[in-house]
Amino acid sequence: MKRFRTYVITKKTLIKAGVISGSTVAVAGLIFAAKSFSPPSVPAFSGRADISEAILDEGIPKEDEPFDVSGFISGILGFDTDKPETIIESSSAIFNDTQRQTELPAASEEPKQQEKPRMTDSPKPAEYAANGLPTHEQIVSASGLKMNNATNYNVNLDALCAESLEISLDNSGPEVLIMHTHTTECFSGDEMAGESERTADEARNMCAVGDVIADTLESYGIQCLHDKTIHDYPTYQGSYTRALNTITSDIEKYPSIKVVLDVHRDAYVYSDGSKLRVTAEINGRETAQVMLVLGTDSMGLYHPYWQKNLSLACKVQSAANIMYPGMMRPIDLRRERFNMHVTTGSLLMEVGSNGNTLEEAVSSGEYIAKALAAALLNGK
Repeated sequence: MKRFRTYVITKKTLIKAGVISGSTVAVAGLIFAAKSFSPPSVPAFSGRADISEAILDEGIPKEDEPFDVSGFISGILGFDTDKPETIIESSSAIFNDTQRQTELPAASEEPKQQEKPRMTDSPKPAEYAANGLPTHEQIVSASGLKMNNATNYNVNLDALCAESLEISLDNSGPEVLIMHTHTTECFSGDEMAGESERTADEARNMCAVGDVIADTLESYGIQCLHDKTIHDYPTYQGSYTRALNTITSDIEKYPSIKVVLDVHRDAYVYSDGSKLRVTAEINGRETAQVMLVLGTDSMGLYHPYWQKNLSLACKVQSAANIMYPGMMRPIDLRRERFNMHVTTGSLLMEVGSNGNTLEEAVSSGEYIAKALAAALLNGK
C-alpha cells in the first residue's frame, strides 16, 4: 500500500519568497509523494503522529515571517536539494512513521518494561547552592549529556550547556508560561479522537502535571501562568496552530513571560496492546522519565532561537542528572519547529508515556520543575 502526503505552497508564499512574480496568475503548488512503505507491524499508535501534525500545522510560514524555500523543500524530502549526492542518504524520518529517535524496542523484540536506570553518585544537598539546588559550576560543567539528533546540524551539548543563559528573571510578573498543545493527553481516560488515553478532565490530563510544575516553580519564587486551554479537542488537527495563538496572546497580555513550557506525554502501543512505560526510581518513588524535545529551523521556517532553547534544555538536563540520576531520556532534536520560535526559553516536555500512571507523571512534574528552577536561578 502506498501512502501519500501533500504539501502545498500557495501563490502568496511563493511571491513573498521571490520564487514567482506578483503578476503570475496561476497558483503554484508543490506536491511531494511520500516513499512507498509497508504498514508497520509493531506500533498500533505512535507518537510520530505528533511530528506529522506539526509538519502540517507549521508547513507554511505566517505572512510576516521569512521563509527559506530551499530549506523547506530539503526538510520535506529529507535531503539537501543543492547536493543531489545526499539523496542516497535520505531515509527521511518525516515520511517514516516507524522511525523514532527515542529508544524503542526493535520490531522483532517482545514488549518489555525498560530496565530501571541505575542511580549514580550525585552531590549531597550540603554541596548545593543556598537555594538547595545545584550550583552554577555544577550545572555548566556538565559532561556526557545525551541527544538523539534528527537534523543535519552538528551540536556540542557540553558547550551549549556552558553558554550564558540569556534569561534574566526580574519578578515583574508571570515569567514562565505552562501550556499544553495536546491538553487532553492523559494516562488513563476516555475514548477521544480514536485514542483511549485522552480526557477533558483537568484532574487527569496534562493540566494535572502542569499544576505541579507551576506550584513547584512558584515555591522557588518563579511566577507562572498555567494556561489550560484545550487545543486538541474536538479537532486534533490544527492543535499546534491554535496553541501558537494561545502562546502569542498570553505573551501580549504578559510581556514578562520569558519561558514557554509545552507539557505533553509520549505514546507508543505495541502490537499486543501493551504500552510504552518509562520510569526511574527517584527517592523511593516510581517516577516517569522525561524527554525534552527541541525544534529547529531545519524545515526552513523562521526560528533564530533554537540554539538558545537547546542551551536551556542542556542546563535542565544537567541539573536533573545531578539531582535525579536516571530520570531524563536523551534530548530529542527535531527538524520541526513546534512553536518554539517565540522565545529564547521554549521547551517541549514529554512527561512519561501512555504506559505510565498519572501518579508517576505528577511525581516527575515536581522533579523536572526543580531542575528547571536550578537552570533558571543558578544556570545563568
